[in-house]
Amino acid sequence: MTRATLGLIVFALAMVDARPSVAGQAGQDARVIDPLTASISGRVTTETGAPLRRAEIRATSNGGLTRFTTTDTDGRYLVRDLPAGTFTVHVSKSGFVPLYVGQRRPFERRTTLQLTPGVRVAANIQLPRAGAITGRIVDRAGEPVMGVRVQALRRRMVEGLRGLQATGAADTTDDQGSYRVYGLPPGEYYVAATPRRAEDTPGRPAVGTILGRGTPIYYPGTANRDEAQRVTVDVSGEARADLQLTEVRTSRVSGIVLQSNGTPAAGAMLTLLSRDVSVGNGDTLDGVMPLQLGDDADADGRFEIVGVPPGSFTLRAQARRQILVPFDTVNQRFVAPQDVPPIEMAVIPVNVDGDVGGLTLTTSPGGNVEIVLVPDQGVTSPLPANVRVTVRMGDRSELGLMAMDHNSGKGMLTLPSAARVGVEGLPENWALKSILLDNEDVTDRLFEVRDKQPKTLRVVLTDRIAGVVGSVGSSFGDSANAAQAVVLVFAEDEKRWGYPSRFIRTARSDRGRFEVTGLPPNEDYRAVAVDYLEDGEEYDPDFLKRMRQRATRFSLREGEQIALDLRLALR
Repeated sequence: MTRATLGLIVFALAMVDARPSVAGQAGQDARVIDPLTASISGRVTTETGAPLRRAEIRATSNGGLTRFTTTDTDGRYLVRDLPAGTFTVHVSKSGFVPLYVGQRRPFERRTTLQLTPGVRVAANIQLPRAGAITGRIVDRAGEPVMGVRVQALRRRMVEGLRGLQATGAADTTDDQGSYRVYGLPPGEYYVAATPRRAEDTPGRPAVGTILGRGTPIYYPGTANRDEAQRVTVDVSGEARADLQLTEVRTSRVSGIVLQSNGTPAAGAMLTLLSRDVSVGNGDTLDGVMPLQLGDDADADGRFEIVGVPPGSFTLRAQARRQILVPFDTVNQRFVAPQDVPPIEMAVIPVNVDGDVGGLTLTTSPGGNVEIVLVPDQGVTSPLPANVRVTVRMGDRSELGLMAMDHNSGKGMLTLPSAARVGVEGLPENWALKSILLDNEDVTDRLFEVRDKQPKTLRVVLTDRIAGVVGSVGSSFGDSANAAQAVVLVFAEDEKRWGYPSRFIRTARSDRGRFEVTGLPPNEDYRAVAVDYLEDGEEYDPDFLKRMRQRATRFSLREGEQIALDLRLALR
């Protein structure tokens, strides 16, 4: 599950005209079974070229198929019997920084391997040595505290928000209060210690549990991130960070939840999610989740969330009376979208620096829409298959997606409250032109559907795509980085920089050549080539402002392809 995905709600409620055509049935009957003859092989070494024995290899397809193996004494591996498709390869070994094949630095966006039947793809990789942070966790009297979870947090852009994300392997203090967080790339980190909750601690509660519900304390001993000190980790170095737990007063967030008809939302589920701190084990394979607290509204719709640390949060309310699984157990059928009550939800931002009371959340019922994929005027090519329609709420959280049937190009979707609809899975020769709600243009913006009668949401696609091709040259004789540079293209208008944005694109150059497609036309852009780019950094407005001064400006018209020669801009 991603950082803010609501896994319980089913949005892909039903498909319209989803039965395959006769031609489609014939195609299914004549389909070819994949012989599973593709494979991936390579060698894992250190940065000095020494082989890494027993490194763990994890190959994962975009469909979720996963295969494991380990390297031999010479650092070589082979993953065999794979189907054709797109794969990522994750490589890890204790004492080294885990990377995906294709990454040259940690936190870069992972690259993919395209497999075809009967072909073995070579994928070598070098793992840099990792650093660690060690220390002891003690109480105010200097006594060691056992069972405290310790994590190293690194400042990153995560889904368009600047925050702290767990990195490396988390640890739990022993009977001496000692911990060791390892697997860290060089850099600066915040150390967060999360005491046990009182109900989880046998015998005398550990000092610091008055913070409640697993509130983190930052090095050297504060619940306020602004007062936290960073710890520097060198390449394969080991830093020290002793932390003292202190009794820090946390806050309460309280208020009332009302339904759209003005009555109390009895039993509504309240969730308070941090917008700047993510927790987890730091393993990018498993992902991370935001720090979150919650409560259920009482019969009068009132709620109170306790143990809240200082910070920026999103407060989400969801009425319990909604049907979460649209399946009729009596008639053994999925319920049609028009028979499912709308999902009432509300979302507001909350900044906590002391008790916050008197909040009023009024849920919105949302509504049903019929989604139709349509070609733009003048497009004669068949619409692409496997197009995915995504739904995000006003707090940027992704609520779900629906795979559109390419035979009919139609489907039904329930939109909760204010939402924004986007498109994923388009091939490179297709682009989104616009999204129209009963002829109202709602592309790239929030909108609400409150009518009981379903509305029509037309997703207009075009094959007249605009894009940029070109080359990257080195300004400083750094031909190796220029050959594998990351090209970043972004709109001149800062209002286009929100997450996610169709007006921001990246591409890895191949031997100095690059191509960026699918850019919305009739817009002014900037293009810059950098030696590396962290995953998500393209949505950092401060970074874009810095790069704008070093980037090449250009404009695009519909269907236009222009050529640019860029010079490498070292970070």
